[in-house]
Order: sequence, then structure tokens, then C-alpha cells
Amino acid sequence: MTYDSQLPPPTGDTGSFRISLYKGRSRWTFQWSAGDEDALVEAVAELAADERVPLDWFDVAMVRQQMLQAVPDP
Repeated sequence: MTYDSQLPPPTGDTGSFRISLYKGRSRWTFQWSAGDEDALVEAVAELAADERVPLDWFDVAMVRQQMLQAVPDP
């Protein structure tokens, strides 16, 4: 499993962020705007709760950690 938080902002907007999660042959790219971090973590948690989706709670924690690293300190 690897994460790529070094992607440029998707629109060039410095308030927009993107990270990618690679797990096995699957890839998820998560994109959010500053202030929407909690909503994205909730959405990823809902994916992890779905037994048809190959994400688990560790992945949710890692996505959250990568989000914190992607967003600059105020």
C-alpha cells in the first residue's frame, strides 16, 4: 500500500488538495477543498464499512494522516 500526497492541486487552487491510495491493483484518488477534511474522512470510513470495498479501517487512518500532511499548517 502506498500513498501519494505529492500530487499538485487538481485545479491549481492552493485550497484544493488530492491524495492517492494504492492497495494491490486498486487505486483511489481523494480530492477535497480546505475545510472539507472531516467530510472526506467520513466518506472513506463509509467505504471501509462496505464489505464489497477492499478498504479497511487502517486505510481510513492512513488517508486521514496523509490529509493532515497535505494541508499546510495555518
